Amino acid sequence: MSDKLPNGIVQVRDHADVDSLASTDILNNERLKWGRENIGVGLLKALYEGRLIEFEDNGPATATIIGHSKHHVVCEAGDKISEIIASNYAYSLGASLTIIPEVDTEVAEPILEQLYSSENGKQRLNLQTDLFNLCGGVKFPNGASLTFFTKKLPFGIGFPSHPSTHIFNYPDCGVSVMNGFAAEQSDSRGVNVAVLVDPEKTPAPEIDAATKVLPKKRVFVRGYRGEGAEVSSISDMVDHFPYDLLLFATHCGDADGWRWTYEFTDSEGLDRRLIVDIAIGIGRTDDNNLLRVMQFSYFHSLDGVDWDDPVAKADLYVGSAIKDYADWSGRDDFEPVHKEPLDRVKSSAAMAMFDNNYIPMPTSLAGNGTPIVINNACVSWHELAARFTFGNARAYIGTLFPVLPFEAESVVNTILDKHWGKLLPEALWLAQVDTYGTSDKRRPYVMTGVYIQKLRSTREDVPKHIMQRLSENGRYYAQRVELSKAEEKKDAQHVHRYYQNEATAFY
Repeated sequence: MSDKLPNGIVQVRDHADVDSLASTDILNNERLKWGRENIGVGLLKALYEGRLIEFEDNGPATATIIGHSKHHVVCEAGDKISEIIASNYAYSLGASLTIIPEVDTEVAEPILEQLYSSENGKQRLNLQTDLFNLCGGVKFPNGASLTFFTKKLPFGIGFPSHPSTHIFNYPDCGVSVMNGFAAEQSDSRGVNVAVLVDPEKTPAPEIDAATKVLPKKRVFVRGYRGEGAEVSSISDMVDHFPYDLLLFATHCGDADGWRWTYEFTDSEGLDRRLIVDIAIGIGRTDDNNLLRVMQFSYFHSLDGVDWDDPVAKADLYVGSAIKDYADWSGRDDFEPVHKEPLDRVKSSAAMAMFDNNYIPMPTSLAGNGTPIVINNACVSWHELAARFTFGNARAYIGTLFPVLPFEAESVVNTILDKHWGKLLPEALWLAQVDTYGTSDKRRPYVMTGVYIQKLRSTREDVPKHIMQRLSENGRYYAQRVELSKAEEKKDAQHVHRYYQNEATAFY
């Protein structure tokens, strides 16, 4: 937070400092008594009324408080810290706040799976109704905008008449919020550098349109197309090139792979039977004799218990089985006893590049930046929204189910041109209304990120900015090469070479 905000804004305090930080007016007001449920609503009420809050058994604990703006925050219960963050988020926007019941995994997962594979409008409308009902049927006035703090469900599509966005309760909920607000401070850079990726695996007219419209918005555009969009170059770019906006146009979905069965004695001396579904992405490296392989593992079952069955898993002793699998994978003496091909590895979320599948698992994006990502591919919101957000994307737009090329072109081009500069959730909502009309409730596109995000450019010497970032990050990785242990040195050397080559070519 200190790095992202102006000097003097961030101070570290603890609970003992509360009274000293409160104004005299607040200290003189009667304290708000609140129960131990819906604590986010209690906190927001205390903030709006200028009072300190005390929690007690059997105190009041209503689920909604009304703010003075047209924005409404809806937070799924189940994580107290998320409620606190949602409360402060709502306060910053003058918004209302409603706490809705936590949705059990056995309810949420089938909804996501049905959205992923939905093939007809009637089924999708039923799912929209399900999401509306899971929010308690809460209704909002005309003109209201929405932010949902959610474990995993895209509640916003249950409210197609309102622009909406989503923030994941876990992981790094607070970091996601801070990234969004920091990017919209008055002195912050805009979306000045865009990267467009088209591996030519599907018609992508939106890429052609973006190359024409973005420079008119004073945006520097870099493109990766055809064989230039191979796994290795895209993987390096996503992680390290200093972009502000990333637009993908390709196929996306769960990849095929294998089901591997392991039988082993774990480090606690217990005999285990672990079944794992495996998908891989393959890219080239600087060494012609080596390939870079990203292996995605999805646990299918342990000792005969389905990993996706929360009821049965509650009584399963996991112990060290999963940790041992992770530690021992790759050893010559740790091999599956059985392998069989699999049509779909659930949650693998692979993106088709020119040469192979790219399975994004970013730990950082854009050279430790906080970019906006628009993934204009089919079923690209599932899994990838959380992965890119965890990598520090401050906003992510993806789709819940398949879209046709004309839809993909219309929605994205309308966002980038007609609705440029508007609040991003509103721009997305308007683009879908423009594409589908007001009577059609089809809403394949979903956004995650703080509501106040915008696509906007600012005056900047962009080539100079890019060169500075490439040089700074190159020097950092040069130090990493010197300080890294043997097993980490090769990765550090690869990244250092990337920055050297980019800086030379860009200059």
